[in-house]
Amino acid sequence: MPKRVDHEQRRREIIEAAWRLVARGGFAAATMREIAAEAGFANGGLKYYFDSKDDLLIAAFQHTFYRVNERAALSIGDRTGLEAIRLLCLEMLPLDDERSVEARVAVAFWDRAASSKAMRKIHADSFAIWRTWMENELQTARRNGRLNTAVSDRQIVDEFLAVTAGLRIMPILEAGAAEPLDQVELIDALVARLEAGDPAHVQPRTAAATPTA
Repeated sequence: MPKRVDHEQRRREIIEAAWRLVARGGFAAATMREIAAEAGFANGGLKYYFDSKDDLLIAAFQHTFYRVNERAALSIGDRTGLEAIRLLCLEMLPLDDERSVEARVAVAFWDRAASSKAMRKIHADSFAIWRTWMENELQTARRNGRLNTAVSDRQIVDEFLAVTAGLRIMPILEAGAAEPLDQVELIDALVARLEAGDPAHVQPRTAAATPTA
């Protein structure tokens, strides 16, 4: 009787093999042959699961996204508002070995997405989920009096996503930059400013100032 193959498990094994190669030297330098060997497949054995290296990178990025969400849901529990956003952001950051590899996968994906409309759409769809999640929590924080700023929810979400994206990249490009404690402190400082209604948060001008005579 033929051996039953768990194809979903095989896909996960391939993705995890790609992750290990990313951790060691980056995704761009890895070939499909090397990924196959790392996963214990014969050369060409990945074709059944992934048509190309880009397909594998997409799967790795999506798997990373799901892992962040799963950890965040467990970490957040019944917390709401700015604390929930804080905990979601911390799961995105490279605070340990696992999340550092996830950050490298994300950066590799961003590099390829710059020249791929399909990949940019996948990225936009993923970030739309995070945006909605954060916007819902910001509305809760406003209702509870924990968000004391006139800055729009969209601007606040933009700032959270920009800070987390930057913190995912910095340790990759510069050794010793943005140590884990520094990353947490930056997120905490952003949350504290929003709770305090820091006057540094001002509404952008909608039109250029009219020069006076």
